[in-house]
Amino acid sequence: MSEIKLYLQALQQALAGSDPALIQDALAETEARFRGERERLAWAEPLLSDPEAVQRVLVSLGPPEARAEACRQRERVVAEALRPMLPMLPEASEGEGQAAPGPWPSLFGVFLEPKAYTTLVYLLVSLVTGMLFFTWVLTGLCLSLTMSLFIIGIPLLVLYLGSVRALGLGEGRLVEALLDVRMPRRPPLLPEGRTWRERLGGLFVDPYTWKCLIYLLIHLPLGLLYFTLLVTGLSLSLALVATPFAHWIWHLPICIINGDELPLATWLVALFPVAGLLGLAGTLHMALGLGRFQGFLARNLLVRR
Repeated sequence: MSEIKLYLQALQQALAGSDPALIQDALAETEARFRGERERLAWAEPLLSDPEAVQRVLVSLGPPEARAEACRQRERVVAEALRPMLPMLPEASEGEGQAAPGPWPSLFGVFLEPKAYTTLVYLLVSLVTGMLFFTWVLTGLCLSLTMSLFIIGIPLLVLYLGSVRALGLGEGRLVEALLDVRMPRRPPLLPEGRTWRERLGGLFVDPYTWKCLIYLLIHLPLGLLYFTLLVTGLSLSLALVATPFAHWIWHLPICIINGDELPLATWLVALFPVAGLLGLAGTLHMALGLGRFQGFLARNLLVRR
Protein backbone atom coordinates (compact mmCIF):
# COMPACT_ATOMS: atom_id res chain seq x y z
CA MET A 1 0.00 0.00 0.00
CA SER A 2 2.99 2.35 -0.36
CA GLU A 3 1.42 3.75 -3.54
CA ILE A 4 -1.60 5.12 -1.71
CA LYS A 5 0.64 6.61 0.97
CA LEU A 6 2.64 8.41 -1.70
CA TYR A 7 -0.58 9.56 -3.35
CA LEU A 8 -1.93 10.90 -0.05
CA GLN A 9 1.34 12.72 0.62
CA ALA A 10 1.18 14.31 -2.83
CA LEU A 11 -2.46 15.27 -2.22
CA GLN A 12 -1.55 16.82 1.11
CA GLN A 13 1.22 18.84 -0.54
CA ALA A 14 -1.19 19.96 -3.25
CA LEU A 15 -3.61 21.14 -0.54
CA ALA A 16 -0.91 23.01 1.36
CA GLY A 17 -2.26 26.29 2.69
CA SER A 18 -5.86 25.09 2.71
CA ASP A 19 -8.07 24.79 5.75
CA PRO A 20 -6.72 21.98 8.02
CA ALA A 21 -10.24 20.59 8.37
CA LEU A 22 -10.56 20.48 4.56
CA ILE A 23 -7.21 18.66 4.27
CA GLN A 24 -8.26 16.11 6.87
CA ASP A 25 -11.56 15.47 5.10
CA ALA A 26 -9.91 15.19 1.68
CA LEU A 27 -7.32 12.69 2.88
CA ALA A 28 -9.90 10.58 4.74
CA GLU A 29 -12.31 10.58 1.79
CA THR A 30 -9.56 9.69 -0.71
CA GLU A 31 -8.25 6.83 1.39
CA ALA A 32 -11.76 5.47 1.95
CA ARG A 33 -12.49 5.63 -1.78
CA PHE A 34 -9.20 3.90 -2.57
CA ARG A 35 -9.93 1.03 -0.20
CA GLY A 36 -13.50 0.73 -1.44
CA GLU A 37 -12.45 0.58 -5.09
CA ARG A 38 -9.68 -1.88 -4.25
CA GLU A 39 -12.16 -4.21 -2.56
CA ARG A 40 -14.60 -3.86 -5.46
CA LEU A 41 -11.94 -4.81 -7.99
CA ALA A 42 -10.85 -7.76 -5.87
CA TRP A 43 -14.42 -9.07 -5.97
CA ALA A 44 -15.21 -8.16 -9.59
CA GLU A 45 -11.88 -9.20 -11.13
CA PRO A 46 -10.23 -11.76 -8.83
CA LEU A 47 -7.56 -12.60 -11.45
CA LEU A 48 -6.29 -9.02 -11.51
CA SER A 49 -2.90 -8.70 -9.81
CA ASP A 50 -2.54 -6.41 -6.84
CA PRO A 51 -0.17 -3.88 -8.52
CA GLU A 52 -2.47 -3.63 -11.54
CA ALA A 53 -5.50 -3.11 -9.30
CA VAL A 54 -3.71 -0.40 -7.33
CA GLN A 55 -2.65 1.42 -10.49
CA ARG A 56 -6.17 1.21 -11.90
CA VAL A 57 -7.63 2.73 -8.72
CA LEU A 58 -5.02 5.49 -8.68
CA VAL A 59 -5.84 6.34 -12.29
CA SER A 60 -9.54 6.56 -11.39
CA LEU A 61 -8.68 8.98 -8.57
CA GLY A 62 -6.89 11.28 -10.98
CA PRO A 63 -3.75 13.38 -10.42
CA PRO A 64 -3.35 14.70 -6.85
CA GLU A 65 -3.35 18.31 -8.09
CA ALA A 66 -6.64 17.86 -9.93
CA ARG A 67 -8.22 16.14 -6.95
CA ALA A 68 -7.00 18.89 -4.64
CA GLU A 69 -8.56 21.55 -6.87
CA ALA A 70 -11.82 19.59 -6.95
CA CYS A 71 -11.85 19.49 -3.13
CA ARG A 72 -11.25 23.24 -2.97
CA GLN A 73 -14.00 23.93 -5.49
CA ARG A 74 -16.48 21.74 -3.62
CA GLU A 75 -15.57 23.49 -0.36
CA ARG A 76 -16.25 26.90 -1.92
CA VAL A 77 -19.63 25.72 -3.21
CA VAL A 78 -20.63 24.27 0.17
CA ALA A 79 -19.45 27.37 2.05
CA GLU A 80 -21.37 29.64 -0.30
CA ALA A 81 -24.52 27.54 0.05
CA LEU A 82 -24.35 27.47 3.84
CA ARG A 83 -23.36 31.11 4.33
CA PRO A 84 -24.60 33.03 1.30
CA MET A 85 -24.46 36.41 3.00
CA LEU A 86 -20.82 36.13 4.10
CA PRO A 87 -18.12 37.15 1.61
CA MET A 88 -15.34 34.78 0.75
CA LEU A 89 -11.71 35.69 1.26
CA PRO A 90 -9.71 35.47 -1.97
CA GLU A 91 -6.73 34.22 0.03
CA ALA A 92 -7.86 33.05 3.45
CA SER A 93 -5.20 32.93 6.12
CA GLU A 94 -6.13 29.37 7.11
CA GLY A 95 -6.95 28.03 3.70
CA GLU A 96 -8.82 28.44 0.49
CA GLY A 97 -12.53 27.90 0.62
CA GLN A 98 -12.82 29.04 4.23
CA ALA A 99 -15.45 31.72 4.66
CA ALA A 100 -14.33 35.07 5.96
CA PRO A 101 -15.52 35.80 9.49
CA GLY A 102 -18.66 37.88 9.36
CA PRO A 103 -18.45 41.51 10.50
CA TRP A 104 -19.11 42.01 14.18
CA PRO A 105 -22.72 43.18 14.62
CA SER A 106 -23.53 46.61 15.99
CA LEU A 107 -24.64 47.17 19.57
CA PHE A 108 -28.32 46.46 18.95
CA GLY A 109 -27.81 44.72 15.61
CA VAL A 110 -26.84 41.63 17.58
CA PHE A 111 -30.55 41.06 18.26
CA LEU A 112 -30.98 40.31 14.52
CA GLU A 113 -27.91 38.05 14.33
CA PRO A 114 -29.00 34.37 14.20
CA LYS A 115 -25.50 33.20 15.09
CA ALA A 116 -25.78 34.99 18.44
CA TYR A 117 -28.70 32.79 19.47
CA THR A 118 -27.21 29.52 18.20
CA THR A 119 -23.98 30.38 20.03
CA LEU A 120 -25.98 31.15 23.17
CA VAL A 121 -27.67 27.75 22.97
CA TYR A 122 -24.33 25.99 22.51
CA LEU A 123 -22.70 27.76 25.45
CA LEU A 124 -25.63 27.09 27.79
CA VAL A 125 -25.75 23.41 26.78
CA SER A 126 -21.97 23.16 27.28
CA LEU A 127 -22.48 22.70 31.01
CA VAL A 128 -24.55 19.56 30.42
CA THR A 129 -22.28 18.14 27.72
CA GLY A 130 -19.24 19.04 29.81
CA MET A 131 -20.55 17.05 32.78
CA LEU A 132 -21.27 14.08 30.52
CA PHE A 133 -17.82 14.27 28.93
CA PHE A 134 -16.03 14.70 32.25
CA THR A 135 -17.89 11.79 33.86
CA TRP A 136 -17.25 9.49 30.92
CA VAL A 137 -13.56 10.42 30.60
CA LEU A 138 -12.73 10.00 34.29
CA THR A 139 -14.86 6.89 34.82
CA GLY A 140 -13.61 5.20 31.67
CA LEU A 141 -9.99 6.13 32.33
CA CYS A 142 -10.02 4.87 35.91
CA LEU A 143 -11.86 1.69 34.96
CA SER A 144 -9.56 0.99 32.00
CA LEU A 145 -6.37 1.56 33.97
CA THR A 146 -7.64 -0.58 36.83
CA MET A 147 -8.72 -3.42 34.56
CA SER A 148 -5.42 -3.23 32.64
CA LEU A 149 -3.98 -5.48 35.35
CA PHE A 150 -6.12 -8.23 33.86
CA ILE A 151 -6.26 -9.52 30.31
CA ILE A 152 -9.64 -7.87 29.68
CA GLY A 153 -8.16 -4.46 30.43
CA ILE A 154 -6.41 -3.97 27.05
CA PRO A 155 -9.56 -4.44 24.91
CA LEU A 156 -11.44 -2.24 27.34
CA LEU A 157 -8.80 0.51 27.05
CA VAL A 158 -8.89 0.29 23.25
CA LEU A 159 -12.68 0.58 23.29
CA TYR A 160 -12.46 3.53 25.67
CA LEU A 161 -9.97 5.45 23.50
CA GLY A 162 -12.13 4.79 20.46
CA SER A 163 -15.13 6.24 22.29
CA VAL A 164 -13.10 9.36 23.13
CA ARG A 165 -12.42 9.91 19.43
CA ALA A 166 -16.10 9.31 18.65
CA LEU A 167 -17.12 11.93 21.21
CA GLY A 168 -14.63 14.33 19.65
CA LEU A 169 -16.27 13.72 16.28
CA GLY A 170 -19.73 14.40 17.70
CA GLU A 171 -18.56 17.55 19.45
CA GLY A 172 -17.01 18.78 16.21
CA ARG A 173 -20.31 18.39 14.39
CA LEU A 174 -22.07 20.32 17.17
CA VAL A 175 -19.47 23.10 17.00
CA GLU A 176 -19.89 23.43 13.24
CA ALA A 177 -23.70 23.41 13.43
CA LEU A 178 -24.09 25.98 16.24
CA LEU A 179 -20.87 28.03 16.17
CA ASP A 180 -20.46 28.07 12.38
CA VAL A 181 -16.81 26.92 12.63
CA ARG A 182 -15.48 24.62 9.92
CA MET A 183 -14.71 21.25 11.48
CA PRO A 184 -13.73 17.89 9.97
CA ARG A 185 -16.69 16.04 8.52
CA ARG A 186 -14.95 12.72 7.85
CA PRO A 187 -12.46 12.15 10.66
CA PRO A 188 -11.52 8.46 10.99
CA LEU A 189 -12.48 6.84 14.26
CA LEU A 190 -9.32 4.74 14.08
CA PRO A 191 -5.82 5.79 12.96
CA GLU A 192 -4.53 4.72 9.57
CA GLY A 193 -2.88 1.33 9.18
CA ARG A 194 -2.75 -1.70 6.93
CA THR A 195 -4.05 -4.14 9.54
CA TRP A 196 -6.51 -3.93 12.39
CA ARG A 197 -3.70 -4.47 14.86
CA GLU A 198 -1.83 -1.46 13.52
CA ARG A 199 -4.94 0.71 13.60
CA LEU A 200 -5.89 -0.29 17.12
CA GLY A 201 -2.32 0.14 18.32
CA GLY A 202 -2.25 3.57 16.71
CA LEU A 203 -4.84 4.76 19.21
CA PHE A 204 -2.10 4.99 21.83
CA VAL A 205 0.43 6.94 19.75
CA ASP A 206 -1.86 9.15 17.70
CA PRO A 207 -1.76 12.71 19.18
CA TYR A 208 -5.35 13.27 18.00
CA THR A 209 -6.61 10.75 20.59
CA TRP A 210 -5.00 12.59 23.49
CA LYS A 211 -6.01 16.02 22.22
CA CYS A 212 -9.62 14.80 22.13
CA LEU A 213 -9.17 13.58 25.70
CA ILE A 214 -7.86 16.99 26.82
CA TYR A 215 -10.71 18.79 25.06
CA LEU A 216 -13.34 16.63 26.74
CA LEU A 217 -11.74 17.17 30.17
CA ILE A 218 -11.58 20.97 29.98
CA HIS A 219 -15.10 21.20 28.54
CA LEU A 220 -16.67 21.03 32.01
CA PRO A 221 -14.86 24.01 33.63
CA LEU A 222 -15.37 26.05 30.48
CA GLY A 223 -19.05 25.09 30.34
CA LEU A 224 -19.46 26.09 33.99
CA LEU A 225 -17.83 29.46 33.26
CA TYR A 226 -20.01 30.06 30.20
CA PHE A 227 -23.19 29.08 32.03
CA THR A 228 -22.42 31.31 35.01
CA LEU A 229 -21.60 34.39 32.92
CA LEU A 230 -24.53 34.05 30.53
CA VAL A 231 -27.19 33.13 33.08
CA THR A 232 -26.08 36.03 35.30
CA GLY A 233 -26.16 38.46 32.39
CA LEU A 234 -29.52 37.26 31.10
CA SER A 235 -31.13 37.20 34.56
CA LEU A 236 -30.03 40.72 35.47
CA SER A 237 -30.98 42.11 32.08
CA LEU A 238 -34.44 40.52 32.03
CA ALA A 239 -35.03 41.61 35.63
CA LEU A 240 -34.24 45.23 34.70
CA VAL A 241 -36.62 45.04 31.74
CA ALA A 242 -39.45 43.60 33.86
CA THR A 243 -38.94 45.85 36.92
CA PRO A 244 -41.01 48.89 35.80
CA PHE A 245 -43.91 46.73 34.58
CA ALA A 246 -44.00 44.83 37.86
CA HIS A 247 -43.93 48.15 39.71
CA TRP A 248 -46.70 49.79 37.70
CA ILE A 249 -48.98 46.74 37.36
CA TRP A 250 -48.57 44.96 40.70
CA HIS A 251 -47.17 47.93 42.66
CA LEU A 252 -44.12 45.98 43.73
CA PRO A 253 -41.46 48.11 45.43
CA ILE A 254 -38.23 48.75 43.56
CA CYS A 255 -35.95 50.12 46.26
CA ILE A 256 -36.36 49.34 49.96
CA ILE A 257 -34.20 50.96 52.67
CA ASN A 258 -34.61 49.92 56.31
CA GLY A 259 -37.95 48.34 55.53
CA ASP A 260 -39.34 51.46 53.88
CA GLU A 261 -39.94 51.83 50.16
CA LEU A 262 -37.89 54.57 48.55
CA PRO A 263 -40.01 56.35 45.92
CA LEU A 264 -38.32 56.80 42.55
CA ALA A 265 -39.15 59.32 39.85
CA THR A 266 -41.09 58.01 36.88
CA TRP A 267 -38.34 58.95 34.43
CA LEU A 268 -35.83 57.03 36.54
CA VAL A 269 -38.02 53.92 36.60
CA ALA A 270 -38.44 54.20 32.83
CA LEU A 271 -34.66 53.91 32.44
CA PHE A 272 -34.66 50.39 33.81
CA PRO A 273 -35.81 48.76 30.51
CA VAL A 274 -33.15 50.72 28.63
CA ALA A 275 -30.49 49.38 30.98
CA GLY A 276 -31.97 45.91 30.57
CA LEU A 277 -31.82 46.09 26.77
CA LEU A 278 -28.22 47.26 26.97
CA GLY A 279 -27.50 44.32 29.27
CA LEU A 280 -29.15 41.86 26.87
CA ALA A 281 -27.17 43.24 23.94
CA GLY A 282 -23.97 43.04 25.97
CA THR A 283 -24.74 39.45 26.96
CA LEU A 284 -25.25 38.45 23.32
CA HIS A 285 -22.01 40.15 22.35
CA MET A 286 -20.27 38.30 25.17
CA ALA A 287 -21.76 35.04 23.89
CA LEU A 288 -20.37 35.73 20.42
CA GLY A 289 -16.93 36.38 21.87
CA LEU A 290 -17.01 33.23 23.99
CA GLY A 291 -18.24 31.27 20.98
CA ARG A 292 -15.27 32.42 18.92
CA PHE A 293 -12.92 31.38 21.70
CA GLN A 294 -14.57 27.95 21.92
CA GLY A 295 -14.35 27.58 18.15
CA PHE A 296 -10.66 28.47 18.25
CA LEU A 297 -10.13 25.86 20.97
CA ALA A 298 -12.02 23.21 19.01
CA ARG A 299 -10.05 23.99 15.84
CA ASN A 300 -6.75 23.51 17.65
CA LEU A 301 -7.65 20.33 19.53
CA LEU A 302 -10.16 18.51 17.32
CA VAL A 303 -8.56 19.14 13.93
CA ARG A 304 -5.53 17.08 12.96
CA ARG A 305 -2.57 19.19 11.80
